[in-house]
Amino acid sequence: MSGTTTTASTAGPRANARLAGYAAVAGGVASAVAGAIQAVRTDDGNPIVGTSEHVLLALTAAALVLWVPGYLALGRASGKLGRTGGVVAVAGAVLLAFGMTSTNLHDEDYSWFPIVAAPANLAWLVGSILLAVATFRTRTLPRPLALALPLVWLTFIILSQLGGNLVAGVIWAVIGWVLTTGDRQGPAGTASGARLDRATDTLLP
Repeated sequence: MSGTTTTASTAGPRANARLAGYAAVAGGVASAVAGAIQAVRTDDGNPIVGTSEHVLLALTAAALVLWVPGYLALGRASGKLGRTGGVVAVAGAVLLAFGMTSTNLHDEDYSWFPIVAAPANLAWLVGSILLAVATFRTRTLPRPLALALPLVWLTFIILSQLGGNLVAGVIWAVIGWVLTTGDRQGPAGTASGARLDRATDTLLP
């Protein structure tokens, strides 16, 4: 009886860890495709959103939203600092996704977009740095991957015109793989795998 109870209690966390990982991988693919498109297109400087820009905005907004479960899962697995970093990063990413979607639907930036974009970018960057420190200290992620978390913002925002989204997508695809395998083997050992399981217990419905 106790064995059945234990199996049932761990099934949820494991499934949620995998879902967060699959979402992260999907977001990584969306970002990588956007980066590939951005790398070969020419920016005409027209403030009106063209066909390729509609696709880019849709892909990048989708990537940001799909990374939300991963940020929260890593934060919950990395202590108080990690939880703070995860929430702050999510707030910035969601706000940016909202701004991108509004531009996509409006065919150009609203006048308020720069006012929203500045704090959103700052929140995403600061949250990513805090989360990188937390995951590095707790070994929730392999340390090189933990250090790569702030690079997602750098490549996604600053280097986007050069196709930097491709790099951001690869980073999150790898993180997603870590999340999907965390229930079977920890990303830095079985202990961290257990932390990821517990972190995603209530993450997704």
